Amino acid sequence: MSTVEVVDEEGPGRVERRRNRKVLDILTATADVLAERGYHQTNLDEIAERLDLTKASLYHYFPSKDELVTACLEWVGKLVNDRLMATAQNREGTASERLTALIRVQLDSIVREHPQMAQLFLQPLDWPESYRERTKELRKEHDEAFRTVIRDGIASGEFVVEDESTAVHCLHGAMNYVPVWFRAKRKKDYETMYETTAASLLRLFRPPAP
Repeated sequence: MSTVEVVDEEGPGRVERRRNRKVLDILTATADVLAERGYHQTNLDEIAERLDLTKASLYHYFPSKDELVTACLEWVGKLVNDRLMATAQNREGTASERLTALIRVQLDSIVREHPQMAQLFLQPLDWPESYRERTKELRKEHDEAFRTVIRDGIASGEFVVEDESTAVHCLHGAMNYVPVWFRAKRKKDYETMYETTAASLLRLFRPPAP
C-alpha cells in the first residue's frame, strides 16, 4: 500500500494550498468515519457525502479505499506522535515538568484536536492484518515518548515505580478515559482539566511523601 504525502499548507502556490486543504478535509472525514464504523463498514460513498463531493472527485485524490485509509492512519498517528516525541526530547525542566507537558499534549490531542485517535489506535477495531502491524508500530512510537521521560525520572531518582510497564499502562488508561467523562462548558475548562489530570497522574511516579 502506498502512502499519500500531505504537503505543508504553506506551499508555494494557491492551487497547491487548495489541494492540501482538500486532502486534509478528506483525511479528517475518513478518520471520523473509521472511528464510527470500523474499517469494513467504512466506504467511500459516505466519506464523499460528508464532504459534499462526488465519488469520482474523491478518487482524484485517493485512487482506492486502501490508499485513503493508509494515508489517514499515517496522518493521525504521525501528527500526534511527532508532537509527543518533540516534547519528550526537550530536556529543559524536571522529569515531572516534561511528563506534565506530555500529558497535556496527549489530552489536547484526544479531547480537542483529534478525538478520532482514541478509536483508531487505542480501541480494537476490525483492522485487516496488513493494518494491524502499522497501528502497533504507531502505538509503540507513541508509548516510547512517555517511557523516555519516565526512564529519565527513574534514573535521576525523581520517579519511583515498582514496575515501569504497569505504571505506563495505568497512565495511558487514565488519560484515554478522559474523553468519556470530560465535558467542557467554557474554554478555560480545558486548562483546568489538563492541570488537575496531570497533577493526579504524576502521583503514579513520584515517591510518597515522608
